Amino acid sequence: MKLIKLLLLSVAIGIGAPAMAQWQWVDKDGRKVFSDRPPGLEVPEKNILKRPKGYGSLKGMQSSGTGPALREVAPAPQEGESGDGAAAPAPAAGAAPAGGAAAAKAATGKDKELEAKKAADAKAKTDAEAAEKAKQAAAKADNCKRAQQAKAMYDTGKAVRAPNEKGEMVFQSAEQRAAEIKRTDEVIFNNC
Repeated sequence: MKLIKLLLLSVAIGIGAPAMAQWQWVDKDGRKVFSDRPPGLEVPEKNILKRPKGYGSLKGMQSSGTGPALREVAPAPQEGESGDGAAAPAPAAGAAPAGGAAAAKAATGKDKELEAKKAADAKAKTDAEAAEKAKQAAAKADNCKRAQQAKAMYDTGKAVRAPNEKGEMVFQSAEQRAAEIKRTDEVIFNNC
């Protein structure tokens, strides 16, 4: 029974091993790229930082027709092998796009739709930030206006009524009046 479990485990690991293959390279903009597919021909050999185990150096091979060149990958020689064995072809760096926009995407390495969406998102974000700043400025102006009105009321010297804990309207004491004048001065200082 243990032998069957061990066999199933080794088969599962063997099937999943190619999916773990990772390529790593630096693109023309200087960004690190991680992929399960080999880089395109526009990436020089020196910019390839990591290859999956068992892949040797890449050799460029021109494909027939007008599509992009394909690469052939030679596996690294195993122990006891001379290395003159036939090279196994690797998956192509991507099928050649047929459409005009797709061909432009393949040539430049950028997706125009994605770039347009990013630009629209950035514009929406700046618009939202501007709206938020305008809302804050309006609230600040309203606070300033109300504080100035309250300050003008306290400057008249008349007795001011305010609700107490029970909700009854009572005249403010000298301490309460001084605290309210101080608070309105702070609001004016911060908002005007």
